[in-house]
Amino acid sequence: MHTEQIAQLELAGWQALLFRHKDIFRGMLPGARIGFLSKDYFEPPSAIMIVWEAGTHGMEARYEPFPGFETVKIDLLFIADNDVIRRLHDPDTPTPFAEIKRKVRHRDILLYVVRPRDELLECGYEDFIDSLGLSFMGACR
Repeated sequence: MHTEQIAQLELAGWQALLFRHKDIFRGMLPGARIGFLSKDYFEPPSAIMIVWEAGTHGMEARYEPFPGFETVKIDLLFIADNDVIRRLHDPDTPTPFAEIKRKVRHRDILLYVVRPRDELLECGYEDFIDSLGLSFMGACR
């Protein structure tokens, strides 16, 4: 996401989204990190990603530079166009996580699973992954 777009998407809006849906993140351990990156602006070093990071008081939103796929310190990375990201940020979007689920299934949002499955489970991603209807976790553990 280019700097001009970031100014339009205030961190307070992301934080409000995370607070409204805090149950989805309840099992995540501090340090678990989810990123969103615009496919329109993903070239390092100018690319900026939205990061949702689990802390002791829940999820916190921030912007960070996107260093590139080889060195990004994110567990899951969602890549979408600016319009999709704006829609997720919009407080009038009634079910943003259902929207993410639908867009991932239709390949309008690309999902890169950066950490191995077992590490995601150890970090408490199960509820979040289940909320998106992603099947890579499997029923057997």
